[in-house]
Amino acid sequence: MRKSGISLLLMLLAVVSVWAQESKNGENKSLPPVIVEGKVENVPDGTIIGLYIQNGPYITARLEKKDTIVGGKFRIAFTPKYKNEEYSLGLENFVHGLVFYSTPGTTTIINGKGVDIEAWHVENDNPIQKEANKYRAWLDNNVPDYFDIRKKKDWMDPDDDEYPLVEKAYKKAHEQYAECMIKFMQDREFSPVFVKTLYRIAIIAYLDSNIEIRDKARLLAEKIPSDSPDMQYTFVGQIKHFLYPQYSPISVGEKMTDFVLYDHQDKEHHLTEFNGNGKYLLLEFNSRTCKGCMEHRPIETLNNLYKKHSDKVDILMVNCDDLYFWNIECKDPNKYGRDPWNEWNDKKGCDEIMQRYRSSKDNQSLGYYFVSPDGTILGRISDTENLQEAIDKYFKL
Repeated sequence: MRKSGISLLLMLLAVVSVWAQESKNGENKSLPPVIVEGKVENVPDGTIIGLYIQNGPYITARLEKKDTIVGGKFRIAFTPKYKNEEYSLGLENFVHGLVFYSTPGTTTIINGKGVDIEAWHVENDNPIQKEANKYRAWLDNNVPDYFDIRKKKDWMDPDDDEYPLVEKAYKKAHEQYAECMIKFMQDREFSPVFVKTLYRIAIIAYLDSNIEIRDKARLLAEKIPSDSPDMQYTFVGQIKHFLYPQYSPISVGEKMTDFVLYDHQDKEHHLTEFNGNGKYLLLEFNSRTCKGCMEHRPIETLNNLYKKHSDKVDILMVNCDDLYFWNIECKDPNKYGRDPWNEWNDKKGCDEIMQRYRSSKDNQSLGYYFVSPDGTILGRISDTENLQEAIDKYFKL
Protein backbone atom coordinates (compact mmCIF):
# COMPACT_ATOMS: atom_id res chain seq x y z
CA MET A 1 0.00 0.00 0.00
CA ARG A 2 1.41 3.39 -1.00
CA LYS A 3 1.22 6.30 1.39
CA SER A 4 0.79 10.01 0.80
CA GLY A 5 2.75 12.50 2.88
CA ILE A 6 -0.19 12.91 5.25
CA SER A 7 -0.69 9.15 5.54
CA LEU A 8 2.95 8.56 6.36
CA LEU A 9 3.10 11.21 9.05
CA LEU A 10 -0.19 10.17 10.58
CA MET A 11 1.01 6.59 10.54
CA LEU A 12 4.05 7.69 12.56
CA LEU A 13 1.66 9.42 14.92
CA ALA A 14 -0.95 6.69 15.27
CA VAL A 15 0.83 3.38 14.80
CA VAL A 16 4.25 3.83 16.34
CA SER A 17 3.98 7.02 18.33
CA VAL A 18 2.99 7.12 21.95
CA TRP A 19 3.70 9.33 24.97
CA ALA A 20 4.77 8.54 28.52
CA GLN A 21 5.68 10.61 31.57
CA GLU A 22 8.58 8.42 32.61
CA SER A 23 10.52 11.31 34.07
CA LYS A 24 7.64 12.14 36.41
CA ASN A 25 6.35 8.74 37.38
CA GLY A 26 9.44 6.65 37.96
CA GLU A 27 9.68 2.95 37.25
CA ASN A 28 7.51 0.65 39.36
CA LYS A 29 7.92 -3.07 38.71
CA SER A 30 5.14 -4.02 41.12
CA LEU A 31 2.32 -2.43 39.11
CA PRO A 32 -0.67 -4.63 38.19
CA PRO A 33 -1.16 -5.45 34.50
CA VAL A 34 -2.95 -3.45 31.87
CA ILE A 35 -5.53 -5.73 30.23
CA VAL A 36 -6.96 -5.09 26.77
CA GLU A 37 -9.93 -7.14 25.56
CA GLY A 38 -11.23 -6.65 22.06
CA LYS A 39 -14.27 -7.71 20.08
CA VAL A 40 -14.15 -6.73 16.41
CA GLU A 41 -15.99 -7.47 13.20
CA ASN A 42 -14.79 -7.89 9.60
CA VAL A 43 -11.21 -8.58 10.64
CA PRO A 44 -9.82 -11.87 9.23
CA ASP A 45 -9.01 -14.64 11.71
CA GLY A 46 -5.27 -14.94 12.15
CA THR A 47 -4.63 -11.18 11.97
CA ILE A 48 -1.82 -10.20 14.35
CA ILE A 49 -2.47 -7.28 16.69
CA GLY A 50 0.33 -5.70 18.69
CA LEU A 51 0.53 -3.50 21.78
CA TYR A 52 3.14 -0.74 21.52
CA ILE A 53 4.63 1.46 24.20
CA GLN A 54 6.81 4.60 24.24
CA ASN A 55 10.50 4.17 23.42
CA GLY A 56 12.31 6.55 25.76
CA PRO A 57 12.23 10.21 24.73
CA TYR A 58 11.36 9.49 21.09
CA ILE A 59 8.15 9.64 19.09
CA THR A 60 8.41 6.04 18.01
CA ALA A 61 7.47 3.03 20.13
CA ARG A 62 8.43 -0.58 20.62
CA LEU A 63 6.26 -3.66 20.35
CA GLU A 64 5.65 -5.17 23.80
CA LYS A 65 2.97 -7.82 23.36
CA LYS A 66 0.90 -9.26 20.54
CA ASP A 67 -2.03 -11.57 20.04
CA THR A 68 -3.85 -13.26 17.18
CA ILE A 69 -7.44 -12.29 16.46
CA VAL A 70 -9.63 -15.39 16.41
CA GLY A 71 -13.41 -15.29 16.10
CA GLY A 72 -13.28 -11.50 16.26
CA LYS A 73 -11.66 -11.54 19.71
CA PHE A 74 -8.26 -10.80 21.20
CA ARG A 75 -6.79 -10.30 24.67
CA ILE A 76 -3.51 -8.73 25.68
CA ALA A 77 -2.20 -8.42 29.24
CA PHE A 78 0.89 -6.33 29.86
CA THR A 79 2.63 -5.30 33.08
CA PRO A 80 3.81 -1.69 32.66
CA LYS A 81 6.93 -0.18 34.23
CA TYR A 82 5.32 3.21 34.76
CA LYS A 83 1.99 4.30 36.13
CA ASN A 84 0.87 6.77 33.48
CA GLU A 85 1.83 5.53 30.07
CA GLU A 86 0.23 5.86 26.67
CA TYR A 87 -0.28 2.80 24.50
CA SER A 88 -1.17 2.05 20.93
CA LEU A 89 -2.57 -0.97 19.15
CA GLY A 90 -1.53 -1.79 15.61
CA LEU A 91 -2.53 -4.45 13.11
CA GLU A 92 0.32 -6.11 11.26
CA ASN A 93 0.91 -4.63 7.78
CA PHE A 94 -1.77 -1.91 8.12
CA VAL A 95 -1.32 1.84 8.02
CA HIS A 96 -3.10 3.26 11.05
CA GLY A 97 -3.03 2.52 14.78
CA LEU A 98 -5.18 3.13 17.82
CA VAL A 99 -3.76 5.27 20.62
CA PHE A 100 -5.34 4.73 24.04
CA TYR A 101 -4.75 5.44 27.74
CA SER A 102 -5.22 2.87 30.48
CA THR A 103 -4.70 2.55 34.24
CA PRO A 104 -2.72 -0.46 35.57
CA GLY A 105 -5.01 -3.02 37.18
CA THR A 106 -7.98 -2.21 34.94
CA THR A 107 -9.43 -3.66 31.76
CA THR A 108 -9.82 -1.69 28.54
CA ILE A 109 -12.61 -2.80 26.20
CA ILE A 110 -12.10 -2.33 22.45
CA ASN A 111 -14.90 -2.59 19.90
CA GLY A 112 -14.61 -2.04 16.18
CA LYS A 113 -15.47 -2.92 12.60
CA GLY A 114 -12.97 -3.42 9.81
CA VAL A 115 -9.19 -3.13 9.70
CA ASP A 116 -9.03 0.67 10.05
CA ILE A 117 -8.05 0.25 13.69
CA GLU A 118 -7.95 3.97 14.46
CA ALA A 119 -11.73 4.00 13.91
CA TRP A 120 -12.29 1.48 16.73
CA HIS A 121 -13.76 2.58 20.06
CA VAL A 122 -12.08 2.43 23.48
CA GLU A 123 -13.84 2.22 26.84
CA ASN A 124 -12.29 2.32 30.30
CA ASP A 125 -12.20 4.51 33.42
CA ASN A 126 -8.92 6.28 32.72
CA PRO A 127 -9.52 10.07 32.88
CA ILE A 128 -7.30 10.81 29.88
CA GLN A 129 -9.12 8.17 27.83
CA LYS A 130 -12.43 9.71 28.81
CA GLU A 131 -11.10 13.01 27.49
CA ALA A 132 -9.98 11.29 24.28
CA ASN A 133 -13.46 9.83 23.85
CA LYS A 134 -14.95 13.34 24.00
CA TYR A 135 -12.68 14.35 21.13
CA ARG A 136 -13.75 11.26 19.19
CA ALA A 137 -17.46 11.86 19.80
CA TRP A 138 -17.10 15.41 18.50
CA LEU A 139 -15.37 14.15 15.36
CA ASP A 140 -18.01 11.47 14.74
CA ASN A 141 -20.78 14.07 15.04
CA ASN A 142 -19.14 16.65 12.80
CA VAL A 143 -17.29 14.59 10.18
CA PRO A 144 -19.15 11.25 10.31
CA ASP A 145 -17.61 9.89 7.10
CA TYR A 146 -14.02 10.81 8.00
CA PHE A 147 -12.75 7.27 8.55
CA ASP A 148 -14.65 5.83 5.56
CA ILE A 149 -13.12 8.39 3.18
CA ARG A 150 -9.66 7.81 4.55
CA LYS A 151 -10.00 4.03 4.30
CA LYS A 152 -11.10 4.29 0.66
CA LYS A 153 -8.08 6.44 -0.13
CA ASP A 154 -5.67 4.10 1.67
CA TRP A 155 -6.88 1.06 -0.24
CA MET A 156 -7.38 2.50 -3.72
CA ASP A 157 -4.78 1.97 -6.43
CA PRO A 158 -3.34 5.34 -7.53
CA ASP A 159 -3.79 4.20 -11.13
CA ASP A 160 -7.56 3.84 -10.66
CA ASP A 161 -9.56 6.33 -12.73
CA GLU A 162 -11.50 7.43 -9.65
CA TYR A 163 -8.38 8.02 -7.58
CA PRO A 164 -8.15 11.81 -8.20
CA LEU A 165 -11.74 12.25 -6.98
CA VAL A 166 -11.11 10.14 -3.90
CA GLU A 167 -7.87 12.00 -3.19
CA LYS A 168 -9.77 15.30 -3.42
CA ALA A 169 -12.40 14.02 -0.98
CA TYR A 170 -9.60 12.79 1.29
CA LYS A 171 -7.98 16.23 1.38
CA LYS A 172 -11.33 17.86 2.09
CA ALA A 173 -12.01 15.39 4.92
CA HIS A 174 -8.67 16.29 6.52
CA GLU A 175 -9.50 19.98 6.28
CA GLN A 176 -12.91 19.32 7.85
CA TYR A 177 -11.18 17.33 10.59
CA ALA A 178 -8.82 20.23 11.30
CA GLU A 179 -11.56 22.86 11.27
CA CYS A 180 -13.96 20.96 13.52
CA MET A 181 -11.28 19.93 16.02
CA ILE A 182 -9.90 23.48 16.21
CA LYS A 183 -13.40 24.68 17.10
CA PHE A 184 -13.76 21.95 19.75
CA MET A 185 -10.34 22.60 21.28
CA GLN A 186 -11.00 26.27 21.93
CA ASP A 187 -12.62 25.29 25.24
CA ARG A 188 -10.52 22.21 26.08
CA GLU A 189 -7.82 22.19 28.72
CA PHE A 190 -4.23 21.35 27.86
CA SER A 191 -3.73 17.55 27.96
CA PRO A 192 -1.93 14.72 26.15
CA VAL A 193 -5.00 14.40 23.91
CA PHE A 194 -4.86 18.13 23.15
CA VAL A 195 -1.22 17.87 22.08
CA LYS A 196 -1.73 14.75 19.96
CA THR A 197 -4.68 16.33 18.16
CA LEU A 198 -2.86 19.61 17.61
CA TYR A 199 0.07 17.66 16.18
CA ARG A 200 -2.27 16.07 13.63
CA ILE A 201 -3.78 19.46 12.75
CA ALA A 202 -0.30 20.97 12.35
CA ILE A 203 0.65 18.22 9.90
CA ILE A 204 -2.45 18.89 7.81
CA ALA A 205 -1.84 22.65 7.80
CA TYR A 206 1.79 22.17 6.82
CA LEU A 207 1.38 19.57 4.09
CA ASP A 208 -1.61 21.31 2.53
CA SER A 209 0.02 24.74 2.88
CA ASN A 210 -3.24 25.87 4.48
CA ILE A 211 -2.46 29.24 6.04
CA GLU A 212 -5.92 29.66 7.57
CA ILE A 213 -5.70 26.37 9.48
CA ARG A 214 -2.08 27.09 10.39
CA ASP A 215 -2.93 30.46 11.93
CA LYS A 216 -5.80 28.98 13.95
CA ALA A 217 -3.56 26.15 15.11
CA ARG A 218 -0.92 28.65 16.20
CA LEU A 219 -3.46 30.21 18.57
CA LEU A 220 -4.12 26.78 20.08
CA ALA A 221 -0.36 26.23 20.45
CA GLU A 222 -0.32 29.14 22.89
CA LYS A 223 -2.00 26.80 25.40
CA ILE A 224 1.14 24.65 25.56
CA PRO A 225 2.94 25.48 28.84
CA SER A 226 6.46 26.80 28.39
CA ASP A 227 7.74 24.28 30.97
CA SER A 228 6.28 21.15 29.29
CA PRO A 229 8.74 18.30 29.91
CA ASP A 230 10.83 17.42 26.86
CA MET A 231 9.71 13.80 27.14
CA GLN A 232 6.10 14.79 27.32
CA TYR A 233 6.68 16.61 24.18
CA THR A 234 8.90 15.54 21.59
CA PHE A 235 5.50 16.33 19.99
CA VAL A 236 5.71 19.99 21.00
CA GLY A 237 8.88 20.37 18.96
CA GLN A 238 7.15 18.70 16.02
CA ILE A 239 4.18 21.04 16.31
CA LYS A 240 6.47 24.06 16.22
CA HIS A 241 8.26 22.73 13.14
CA PHE A 242 5.00 22.33 11.28
CA LEU A 243 3.37 25.57 12.42
CA TYR A 244 6.53 27.71 12.14
CA PRO A 245 8.52 26.02 9.35
CA GLN A 246 12.03 27.30 8.84
CA TYR A 247 12.21 26.28 5.20
CA SER A 248 9.94 26.44 2.15
CA PRO A 249 10.02 23.60 -0.43
CA ILE A 250 13.01 23.78 -2.77
CA SER A 251 12.30 24.35 -6.46
CA VAL A 252 13.82 23.04 -9.68
CA GLY A 253 16.67 25.29 -10.74
CA GLU A 254 17.69 26.20 -7.19
CA LYS A 255 20.98 25.17 -5.65
CA MET A 256 20.84 22.28 -3.21
CA THR A 257 20.41 23.53 0.38
CA ASP A 258 23.10 22.19 2.69
CA PHE A 259 22.39 20.23 5.88
CA VAL A 260 24.58 18.38 8.36
CA LEU A 261 24.05 14.61 8.42
CA TYR A 262 25.84 11.58 9.91
CA ASP A 263 26.77 8.17 8.56
CA HIS A 264 26.57 4.84 10.41
CA GLN A 265 30.03 5.44 11.90
CA ASP A 266 28.78 8.79 13.28
CA LYS A 267 31.01 10.78 10.94
CA GLU A 268 29.67 14.24 10.07
CA HIS A 269 28.83 15.02 6.45
CA HIS A 270 27.36 17.85 4.35
CA LEU A 271 25.15 17.61 1.28
CA THR A 272 27.48 20.04 -0.45
CA GLU A 273 30.23 17.40 -0.37
CA PHE A 274 28.83 16.18 -3.69
CA ASN A 275 29.11 19.57 -5.44
CA GLY A 276 31.85 19.96 -8.04
CA ASN A 277 32.95 16.32 -8.15
CA GLY A 278 31.82 15.85 -11.75
CA LYS A 279 28.97 13.49 -10.83
CA TYR A 280 25.23 13.71 -10.74
CA LEU A 281 23.55 13.03 -7.40
CA LEU A 282 20.43 10.95 -6.83
CA LEU A 283 19.04 12.09 -3.49
CA GLU A 284 16.56 9.65 -1.94
CA PHE A 285 14.39 10.41 1.10
CA ASN A 286 13.08 7.25 2.74
CA SER A 287 12.53 5.36 5.98
CA ARG A 288 14.01 1.95 6.70
CA THR A 289 11.42 1.18 9.36
CA CYS A 290 8.43 2.01 7.12
CA LYS A 291 7.60 -1.43 5.77
CA GLY A 292 5.34 -0.15 3.00
CA CYS A 293 7.99 2.36 1.87
CA MET A 294 10.60 -0.38 1.60
CA GLU A 295 8.27 -2.82 -0.15
CA HIS A 296 7.67 -0.57 -3.15
CA ARG A 297 11.17 0.93 -3.19
CA PRO A 298 12.66 0.33 -6.71
CA ILE A 299 15.75 -1.41 -5.37
CA GLU A 300 16.57 -3.12 -8.70
CA THR A 301 16.67 0.24 -10.47
CA LEU A 302 18.86 1.69 -7.74
CA ASN A 303 21.24 -1.27 -7.83
CA ASN A 304 21.56 -1.10 -11.61
CA LEU A 305 22.32 2.62 -11.45
CA TYR A 306 25.02 2.03 -8.84
CA LYS A 307 26.63 -0.94 -10.62
CA LYS A 308 26.63 0.56 -14.11
CA HIS A 309 27.07 4.28 -13.49
CA SER A 310 28.80 4.83 -10.13
CA ASP A 311 31.50 6.71 -12.08
CA LYS A 312 28.89 9.28 -13.15
CA VAL A 313 26.29 9.23 -10.36
CA ASP A 314 26.47 9.33 -6.57
CA ILE A 315 23.50 7.99 -4.58
CA LEU A 316 22.57 9.15 -1.11
CA MET A 317 19.68 7.90 0.97
CA VAL A 318 18.64 10.47 3.55
CA ASN A 319 17.34 8.16 6.25
CA CYS A 320 14.27 9.77 7.83
CA ASP A 321 13.95 7.43 10.82
CA ASP A 322 14.15 9.02 14.24
CA LEU A 323 17.23 8.85 16.42
CA TYR A 324 16.26 5.70 18.32
CA PHE A 325 15.89 3.61 15.18
CA TRP A 326 18.91 5.20 13.52
CA ASN A 327 21.19 4.55 16.50
CA ILE A 328 19.94 1.06 17.34
CA GLU A 329 17.78 -0.63 14.72
CA CYS A 330 19.31 0.75 11.51
CA LYS A 331 22.87 0.04 12.66
CA ASP A 332 22.13 -3.66 12.24
CA PRO A 333 22.36 -4.28 8.47
CA ASN A 334 20.72 -7.68 8.91
CA LYS A 335 17.52 -6.17 10.33
CA TYR A 336 16.52 -3.48 7.87
CA GLY A 337 19.10 -3.96 5.12
CA ARG A 338 21.96 -1.79 3.94
CA ASP A 339 22.89 -0.45 0.51
CA PRO A 340 26.45 -0.15 -0.86
CA TRP A 341 26.00 3.60 -1.37
CA ASN A 342 25.81 6.36 1.25
CA GLU A 343 23.05 6.48 3.85
CA TRP A 344 22.98 9.42 6.28
CA ASN A 345 20.68 10.76 9.00
CA ASP A 346 20.62 14.19 10.65
CA LYS A 347 19.93 12.68 14.12
CA LYS A 348 17.21 15.28 14.68
CA GLY A 349 14.21 13.53 13.14
CA CYS A 350 14.93 15.08 9.72
CA ASP A 351 12.25 17.72 10.34
CA GLU A 352 14.12 20.67 8.88
CA ILE A 353 15.61 18.86 5.91
CA MET A 354 12.22 17.36 5.01
CA GLN A 355 10.68 20.83 5.18
CA ARG A 356 13.10 21.92 2.48
CA TYR A 357 13.14 18.76 0.42
CA ARG A 358 9.45 18.12 0.04
CA SER A 359 7.40 18.65 -3.07
CA SER A 360 5.57 21.96 -3.40
CA LYS A 361 3.29 20.20 -5.90
CA ASP A 362 2.05 17.11 -4.07
CA ASN A 363 3.29 17.92 -0.53
CA GLN A 364 5.05 14.58 -0.20
CA SER A 365 8.28 14.28 1.72
CA LEU A 366 9.45 10.88 0.52
CA GLY A 367 10.86 10.74 -2.98
CA TYR A 368 13.88 11.38 -5.20
CA TYR A 369 15.76 14.53 -6.19
CA PHE A 370 18.01 14.69 -9.25
CA VAL A 371 20.97 17.02 -8.77
CA SER A 372 23.53 18.27 -11.29
CA PRO A 373 27.29 18.06 -10.60
CA ASP A 374 27.30 21.71 -9.53
CA GLY A 375 24.48 21.18 -7.01
CA THR A 376 21.52 22.48 -9.04
CA ILE A 377 18.17 20.72 -8.62
CA LEU A 378 17.23 19.23 -12.00
CA GLY A 379 13.96 17.59 -10.98
CA ARG A 380 12.02 15.63 -8.41
CA ILE A 381 9.62 12.69 -8.35
CA SER A 382 7.57 11.16 -5.55
CA ASP A 383 8.31 7.67 -4.30
CA THR A 384 5.33 6.34 -6.31
CA GLU A 385 6.58 7.53 -9.72
CA ASN A 386 8.81 5.67 -12.18
CA LEU A 387 12.41 6.11 -11.08
CA GLN A 388 14.02 4.68 -14.24
CA GLU A 389 12.12 7.07 -16.50
CA ALA A 390 13.23 9.99 -14.34
CA ILE A 391 16.88 8.84 -14.38
CA ASP A 392 16.77 8.68 -18.18
CA LYS A 393 15.22 12.16 -18.26
CA TYR A 394 17.50 14.02 -15.85
CA PHE A 395 20.87 12.24 -16.06
CA LYS A 396 22.93 12.12 -19.26
CA LEU A 397 24.49 8.69 -18.84
